[in-house]
Amino acid sequence: MKATKPNSQRIQLRQIQCESLQREDGLIDLVATLIDTRPTPLALPARTVPAGSPVHQMELRITIDDDRLIHEVEARTLHSPYTLCAEVEPAYTRLVGMRIEPGFNEEARRLFRGIAGCTHMTELIPVLGTAAFQAIWGRAGGFGGPSQGKSPLGGCHALRIEGPVVQTYFRHLLDQDAHKP
Repeated sequence: MKATKPNSQRIQLRQIQCESLQREDGLIDLVATLIDTRPTPLALPARTVPAGSPVHQMELRITIDDDRLIHEVEARTLHSPYTLCAEVEPAYTRLVGMRIEPGFNEEARRLFRGIAGCTHMTELIPVLGTAAFQAIWGRAGGFGGPSQGKSPLGGCHALRIEGPVVQTYFRHLLDQDAHKP
């Protein structure tokens, strides 16, 4: 879909893609990629980026378990304005041992703010957090009750507990949850 208005021209296109992959060992790989391109050549101090070629192409892979605990992290800079951008990749292993849960995005932003990280790589972290929940819910084949901690119920406006979607389609999960010891 082209989101331009009459008499406007694209300056830059940023694409973010995220993929969830089931591993044979039961863990889940989440891979987010950010690609920035421009429709015209971009002259940088060290090189010129041809029109349509990536100015930035960063990839962040995290490996999680069903409890959203991060086991592995790999950051890769495939294209960047400066060769030294890749020097910060090892810093992202600081995510290992963290759990994707409320407060995760804020903690990650704190860890990688300023010169401690890459703006573009850090931008992928919240995308991976959302993908983690989606992958686990999708793999489980449905929603569990709210107390399971992995349920989307209560996690957004459409899935608010008192709202019509939950009350119409997922009421049985609330009832199951109420009967747990």
